[in-house]
Amino acid sequence: ALPIWDQPILIWVALLLLIAALWTLPKDATKWTAPLLGYTTGIVFFTSTFYWLSELADLFDTPALFGLPLLLAVYLAIYPAVWGWLVAHPPDPGRTNAATSLRNVIFAMRATCAWVSLDWLRGWLFTGFGWNSPGIALHNNLALIQIADLFGVYGVTFLVVFVNLIIALVARRLIQTPSIRELPNLRGELMSAILLVGLSVSYGVRSVIEKNGIGTIPLRTVAMQPNVPQEEKFDAAEEDAVLKKIDGLMQVVSAIQPPADLVLWPEATTPRGMFADEANHDFTYHQAQRANAPLLLGSLEPAATEIDANGEMREYNSAVLISSADEPVQSYRKRHIVPFGEFLPFREWLPRWVRMLVPGDLAPGRENNLLFLKKPALRIGALVCFEDSLARETRALVREGAQVLINLTNDSWFGSSAGTVQHLANAKFRAVETRLPLIRCANTGETCAVDPLGRVDQRLIAFTEGVDTLMVKAQEHPVQTPYTRFGDIWVAAAGIAALMLFKRRQMVK
Repeated sequence: ALPIWDQPILIWVALLLLIAALWTLPKDATKWTAPLLGYTTGIVFFTSTFYWLSELADLFDTPALFGLPLLLAVYLAIYPAVWGWLVAHPPDPGRTNAATSLRNVIFAMRATCAWVSLDWLRGWLFTGFGWNSPGIALHNNLALIQIADLFGVYGVTFLVVFVNLIIALVARRLIQTPSIRELPNLRGELMSAILLVGLSVSYGVRSVIEKNGIGTIPLRTVAMQPNVPQEEKFDAAEEDAVLKKIDGLMQVVSAIQPPADLVLWPEATTPRGMFADEANHDFTYHQAQRANAPLLLGSLEPAATEIDANGEMREYNSAVLISSADEPVQSYRKRHIVPFGEFLPFREWLPRWVRMLVPGDLAPGRENNLLFLKKPALRIGALVCFEDSLARETRALVREGAQVLINLTNDSWFGSSAGTVQHLANAKFRAVETRLPLIRCANTGETCAVDPLGRVDQRLIAFTEGVDTLMVKAQEHPVQTPYTRFGDIWVAAAGIAALMLFKRRQMVK
């Protein structure tokens, strides 16, 4: 159901096989078999979904990394294992009456709350890796994803999982009493799912057709997608070739008329960053002058006044805004750094060959600072790398007053795999959640503009070299959505409902 296959219809029945396996277990076998079934499901799902992590094996010439998707799945599968244990005992079918229907609906609600709570925990614990929650499968369904401005992507996930459970409960009752006359007795279950989906569609349609063009500021950006393979960025001998490619693309940018309001380069555009030495610094400023517009780029940024515990200068992964040669640069320092990519947890405990894969640790930024564009006057919420897939990082910038979101990312680590497409699918929800436009500038793709409804308006073809003009309309006075204000606080209530399911599980035991 998820990218790159994108068959969203399957997400509405994706959990049925697991549920059927759980509910046909003998009661005395559920203690260990139920979580084992959930764990097996998680292993298969996460290994196959995140298969693209194995691309790092060739990049680092380390065959052991072919097992990285499985290694990650060994941890992530714990969450569906817990869910399998919790939902292994559905209500007794009993007589087909309103009381039975009510018990089924309550059980489905609690089981869905358990899934949402566990998905949220997966996206938070140990810095979190919450990609590809079931709701992500609907990223192209405009009518259904609009509820994300109320409940975030987990609200869409709630809808999907609840429908799966209702289908399973209805099928269970029909199997017990296989008769068409049984259908009227199932109206409680059926109506609960229809009502939930219907309300979501109604809200979504209203959001899509609602006019929201008053008080907007047009922003015309030109984004550069150099499509430099990651192995070339690691090769010092290729640095001149990379800079030559950037110079050629900037010739195209400088020829575009009228000039852009803002020129975008992706994360880690130059191999060692604009602050690496005088040559890189001068090259970047020269290109900024040619652009005849402010330049926003991704670069490593050393902090000369900050020394870490090892006596070394701290270094950040930053979004840097160059407005003019006589103005100081503005920078946003990436706050959510990637474990095993930008820093190595428990470095001192790991073998030397593992430490060599991440030779140095980047420091996390500490502030949710915005970048300020003078003409047009706009507050930019910059997101670096995969931060646009993290709702809490995006919300923090919007709460500071951002009017437009701009993501600078590399995405060349995993070659021409599904990682790039999945990144965009997860990122699109940030625009819906905050009702702000999102511009993405990527090294290999997806370079595009996403409007506040989650529609991709313009895009460059992924894994190609090119330049494109991306137009968005930023709100002059953005109104914070309920999700921007309150975030995932509703998941706490879902967690309490999940605890009721745990209590019921203990009583059955």
